[in-house]
Amino acid sequence: LIVSNQPTEAVIPTELEARYEGLDRSLSQEGYPRIGNPDAPVTVQEYASFSCPGCEAFHDTSFGAILDRVRTGQVLFVYVPLQTGSIPNAPGAARAALCAGQQGKFWEMHDVLFAWHTQYANTAFTQNRLLAGVDALGLDNGTFTSCFNSQSISNVLDSALGEGVSSTPTIDVNGVTVNAGQSGAIPSTAEVLQAIDDATPRNWSPTLDTDDTETVETEEPEVEETEAADVEATEEVDETACESA
Repeated sequence: LIVSNQPTEAVIPTELEARYEGLDRSLSQEGYPRIGNPDAPVTVQEYASFSCPGCEAFHDTSFGAILDRVRTGQVLFVYVPLQTGSIPNAPGAARAALCAGQQGKFWEMHDVLFAWHTQYANTAFTQNRLLAGVDALGLDNGTFTSCFNSQSISNVLDSALGEGVSSTPTIDVNGVTVNAGQSGAIPSTAEVLQAIDDATPRNWSPTLDTDDTETVETEEPEVEETEAADVEATEEVDETACESA
């Protein structure tokens, strides 16, 4: 069980709401969070874990550039929640993000968790910190708690595990995996953007005005109870890909 007396500081990055303002939010058939126009010509699917150092590095260096492509209508971005990596309680972090999504804030929690990965290291995802983050994001605590342990969330995580991806982050562009130029490394921003451009039809043109884009509220799966993961010491953070056990 997660030790309940762990630190409860939960710093929230600034300008979270502005970052995702006006962008469509939806879910895939499997329940994976998506952002962007569902009819975009390119789908970028990231298999990732909040506990994975390589995923945090990809988020820090490349996600913003991909999000710029989302704003133009070129890309629909899908996050597939896996549980690889070295920071303890990867399952709890994944559940927290999905349940924040049930209240319309998956992407805000997504950013928070990756920020905590760097800021708090091995204590990033303690139970008390996750709950403090729920309060800081203005989420309903009761709804979150009910969601956190639900079978519906377990089903989403089981679907993600069933994808058969063992290395994170893995980035697929229209179903084709982007391979890094160097073995064992994560794809660079340039490599991912090139794959996006290569997959984009020549006759596609960007959406110039995104101010009128309607935000789609979606229901995240309901929930039932499961045990949280143990908190243990872990290895030093790096920027290489993470492998599942």
